[in-house]
Amino acid sequence: MKILISLLVIVVMAGAGLYFSVSQESYQSQDSDMLQLANFAYQEKRFEDAFKWYQNAAQQHIAEAQYQLANMYQAGEGVEKDDTMAINWLRKAAAQGLANAEYDYAMALEFGRGIPKARPDTFIPWYLKAAEHRHPKAMFKMAQLYFSGAGIKQDIDQALTWAIAAGNHKVPGADTLLQDIVRDIADRANQGDAKAQHMLALMHQQGRAVEKDNQLALAWLRKAASKGDVDAQYDLGRTLASTQSPDALYWLKKASRQGHIQAGYMTAALLAKQTNNNPEDIHQAWRWLYHGKQMQQPKVLYNLAIILQQGKLALPATSFHYQAWLKQAAQGNVTVAQNDYAVELILQQKHIKQAVSWLHKAAKSDAMAQFNLGLMYARGEGITPNDDEAVHWWKKAEKNNSAKAKMLLGLFYNLGRGVGRSEKEAVYWYQQAAKLGNQDAVYNLGVLYYNGIGIDRDYSKAAQYFETLAKQGDSEAQNIYASLFLEGQGVSYAPKTAVQWFQRAATAGNVRAMFNLATQYRTGNGIRQNDKKALFWYQKAAKRGFAPAQNALGYMYALGRGTKADKDKAEFWFQSAQDNGLKLARQNISALNKQGAFALLRLQI
Repeated sequence: MKILISLLVIVVMAGAGLYFSVSQESYQSQDSDMLQLANFAYQEKRFEDAFKWYQNAAQQHIAEAQYQLANMYQAGEGVEKDDTMAINWLRKAAAQGLANAEYDYAMALEFGRGIPKARPDTFIPWYLKAAEHRHPKAMFKMAQLYFSGAGIKQDIDQALTWAIAAGNHKVPGADTLLQDIVRDIADRANQGDAKAQHMLALMHQQGRAVEKDNQLALAWLRKAASKGDVDAQYDLGRTLASTQSPDALYWLKKASRQGHIQAGYMTAALLAKQTNNNPEDIHQAWRWLYHGKQMQQPKVLYNLAIILQQGKLALPATSFHYQAWLKQAAQGNVTVAQNDYAVELILQQKHIKQAVSWLHKAAKSDAMAQFNLGLMYARGEGITPNDDEAVHWWKKAEKNNSAKAKMLLGLFYNLGRGVGRSEKEAVYWYQQAAKLGNQDAVYNLGVLYYNGIGIDRDYSKAAQYFETLAKQGDSEAQNIYASLFLEGQGVSYAPKTAVQWFQRAATAGNVRAMFNLATQYRTGNGIRQNDKKALFWYQKAAKRGFAPAQNALGYMYALGRGTKADKDKAEFWFQSAQDNGLKLARQNISALNKQGAFALLRLQI
């Protein structure tokens, strides 16, 4: 019995360069010095000096200097008051994206400060720019404008967004405005306004300005969807799909029939998962998948590739070459597609460097890619093997709850690869993987406790782990679990129970269990003695090349047990066992010719 080493299957480094422009840095440094000198002078109320430095910096297109120069012209500090010059510099600073300048310029346009009053479609864009640049008062102003609809089309959702943002910046009056907006939305929803119902649903779903309440959100979504709101139908279908509700497809279909693109793509994906092949559903799914392909939608291309690979929608997997679409999805930054495309290249044993590059891209956020990258470093196929790098990526993957990564971390601690050898650490990682259902980890835990190397031997714990796997149908674990009953290790001595487990494992094709079951029939231990059945199971294992069974089969032919004695067949099987490395068989060949005693192995685990 040995530690189960999972097949190390799926894997270099992408770098980014930096360059510097010394002359540009020097130039910018001089501009910065001018602004700093101006600020110092202004703070000390040396306005004439401040004006000169601001003017020099402003002429070098420093927005902050232009803004301060506008303020000095407006206030008449260090220079004769001049509203025209003030507006001129304010406009320049605003044009460079300085939020304070954008807001002040909008105010000047709205109220005619130093400039004629402008129409709303002239000043509102400047308020919006300032708000987008995180100016608190501009956010509040946009919330007011969208809520009132003064000079701009009323948009309650935008009003809500900007009111929340202003409230986060503690702008006076923002909280009161937010309450008014929420109350207005609730009133409209209660009066049957589908758009408001949909908005209120999303607010409760996200905990946005109201208490988070998924059940209430679902109720409002149903109301809005029932009134025909297509966006609500999509969101209701999407929400129900996340809970595996069969109603999801109904609402997504309704939205897709009204032309909702994302609903159509999701409908196609759900239809592809169905086992029935309703012609109408297949046609609808293909219509949307084709649309997504034409529009080069990366996620849809990925779905299309997987559907074709798996032969979904009543189409054989060979109908199309799906790899091209998988590559397009990967190029569209679909992380799972990047991982799958890399795996595809690796399995085809070509373009390994490309595969590694794709895995590195996906591994920035995807646990499976991190796991696969670790495997590539562990195996060293196409790249230089590096156990340290393997461990590095598996530790990233395990933090993203990858059971396989936890399992292989345990294995590397078990083997002392990439880390110091430590059975205790191995046990820890195997246990973490086992909690997530990884069967290899459960098996290895059983082996560690059975052998007691590096940790205290504990047959009871070993029996618990092997029992778990045995009941799940693992024939290797069933064979070992049976042997524990035969030896009375960690469980009560029960030969009959042992035979039952040997029988299950042997029937599943486990050669060691075949041999052990045959031995129980031959000796009559735990079951009625029966040479013919012993011969049957020895033959099955021997034909699979299992040397102990070949040796035992030679013994059965030599003595004529369960069959007619046949010296030639006995010698053939003894020789086969010897050829397969069983030294014991050589002495049996000698005993066959000299009519001596034969030697048999008793138990194989």
